Amino acid sequence: MNTIKHHIGDDTLMAYVNGTLTETISVVVATHLALCPECRKNMQLMEDIAALYLLDSEPSDVISTPPSVDMLEQEDPSADLSFASEYVDKGVPAPLASQLPVHLEDIPWKKLIPGVSHYPLSVSNGSRKKGVLRLLKISPGTPIPEHSHTGQEITMILKGSYIDELGRFQFGDIADLDSAITHQPVADTDKDCICLIATDAPLKFSGFFSKLLQPLVGI
Repeated sequence: MNTIKHHIGDDTLMAYVNGTLTETISVVVATHLALCPECRKNMQLMEDIAALYLLDSEPSDVISTPPSVDMLEQEDPSADLSFASEYVDKGVPAPLASQLPVHLEDIPWKKLIPGVSHYPLSVSNGSRKKGVLRLLKISPGTPIPEHSHTGQEITMILKGSYIDELGRFQFGDIADLDSAITHQPVADTDKDCICLIATDAPLKFSGFFSKLLQPLVGI
């Protein structure tokens, strides 16, 4: 039974299909797709519609009947082995495993603030202009400083859960946020909440002391 309740936004998923997302955000999207049949199904629908558009835009001697939406919805994207949901030997789905040097349980966390640690992940171009990708570990009951966004922030829960103004997010859930959202996640169980987070622009923290911390935490 699929327990994922929060999914990739349509605009983000379409950008992923079109290849226009930053590399950092693409890693989070691909990791979620490895676990979420619903988003894989939506992605397949978008790919099929895009293919039909291209066929309609180019001259062709082949006459074909385009599939209906109902037919597309009956396809089983779980058969696509490139999105196999089984974990690999690093304790995470394959799209993220390639970014990790060690198993998730052995990550050398770096303390940001009391109760919050992180582990920055490298991307192939190494450029901050293309965004930041990191793992974040939040201790039970610990809040992240309230913040909004100057661009896109996309977060996927790998372990534990958190609650914020938008609801409760747990294993596999995605928070796909933009500059319209202000929130303050709080780890809400007796276990650490481990998240995979990508941003394409710096966060915008609320409060005087939180703003002072921003240059130190680098997000």
